[in-house]
Amino acid sequence: MTAVAQRHTRVPPGAWTPFMVRRPRSWGLEIAMAAAFLALSALLVWPSAVVELDVHLRDLSDANRPHWAYLIAVNTNKLGQGGLLGGIALGLSAIIAYRLRTVRPMIAFLVVYGMTGSVLVVKYVLTRVYPHWPDIGSPPYATVEQATLFTTLEPFGAYPSGHVLNTIVWYGYFVFLLGAHLETWQRRLLLLAPPLIVAVSTTYLGYHWLTDAVGGFLVGVIIIRVVQRIRWETVELPTWLEPEKRYR
Repeated sequence: MTAVAQRHTRVPPGAWTPFMVRRPRSWGLEIAMAAAFLALSALLVWPSAVVELDVHLRDLSDANRPHWAYLIAVNTNKLGQGGLLGGIALGLSAIIAYRLRTVRPMIAFLVVYGMTGSVLVVKYVLTRVYPHWPDIGSPPYATVEQATLFTTLEPFGAYPSGHVLNTIVWYGYFVFLLGAHLETWQRRLLLLAPPLIVAVSTTYLGYHWLTDAVGGFLVGVIIIRVVQRIRWETVELPTWLEPEKRYR
């Protein structure tokens, strides 16, 4: 169904068709994103030039952070807060589910929530300290040797960036839910602006290394593409989730 058709088609009770300009066909992009994530991770295992760049950018940001820029970065970084975005997504899913009398938007939310939360496993496996390790108020901070993956230092959990991943997945999910009611420029703004803004702010503030942001972007694209592949409007659900099936 095209974007225009979705915008004007009345959905019958119990039916739900999420918005997509075009459903993904090839797995090429997901494979490329996964390969890029693996390659990036490999470059972070040892004190490579990529890790040196991370440390250089942290030090450069620390030396050039006036108070006004700090305030802007802190507030724009909130665009990637998982709790807030997840809460909005839950509310929108619940409203659509209630209005259309179908549980499918809630199932979609739970799947997206679970996939997004799975990044915690990746963080636990690919251990990495944050840029201002060991404490933001106690320089010197992590060196090139200490900023690699598989560290034994604590606290860890920097890689990949959950905030950047959140912007890819949750704003993509908002378009998934509401895209039929938005103009093309509005959809593009939701999909492109938050990831770029949060990637810059989280790196500038030293909340994450630059490569953490890149890693979050790559994993986020994989997740939202997988979500788009599922045919939510026709996927078979058990009768106890859709009891109205008994009377059709």
